[in-house]
Amino acid sequence: MDGLAARLTEVRGRIERACARAGRAPASVRLIAVTKNHPAETVQRLLDIGVRDIGENRVQEMEEKVPRLAGDFTAHMIGHLQTNKAQKVWPLAGWVQSVDRERLVRRLEGCHSGAEPKKRVLVEVNTSGEGSKSGCSPIECGRLCELVAGSGALELRGLMTIGPLGGGEAAVRGAFALLRELSQKHCAGIVAPELSMGMSGDFEWAIEEGATMVRVGTALVGDRT
Repeated sequence: MDGLAARLTEVRGRIERACARAGRAPASVRLIAVTKNHPAETVQRLLDIGVRDIGENRVQEMEEKVPRLAGDFTAHMIGHLQTNKAQKVWPLAGWVQSVDRERLVRRLEGCHSGAEPKKRVLVEVNTSGEGSKSGCSPIECGRLCELVAGSGALELRGLMTIGPLGGGEAAVRGAFALLRELSQKHCAGIVAPELSMGMSGDFEWAIEEGATMVRVGTALVGDRT
């Protein structure tokens, strides 16, 4: 077993153990491999060994890599998306997880042809209040969810957040619990709403707090170049 396959096995094992602690089925958590700064060859290897979801932070990397990949996979835009790059992301991403403002909603709507299916999106919420992070505020979450839910081009599928950098386990779990509470309030009309939260350092806590998607980079693909 090569290093990449070994890390995938380890990450899946950690997901399974976290699910067991939370009384959940491992199948209830989707692993998204974050491949920022890693070449298309590495991403293809992940697909070849069973990964089905990849996450990209940057539009330029998504443009470079996604068209070169083969197999059954879904690409997720997980990084901050500038409105002037929405048109580039639209045909490449199956999911846009970083919808955080009305202007971006309107720009994405303008990319829809009218005949194609709606684009699956998550509303990104800044649950930690850190100024360095993207995301709407918890107070703005409800209004943005209503806007997306009423769109003819976008399908609201749930919420996304990034845990705080400091504060330890209590702060991280608190941020994840807040996203869960916001989902219960603002995504109640969605069948099986998604909670995308948790990265390499905290995805087990996220699973225990209800995550249905975890975005794992370093623990899976190693240090970024």
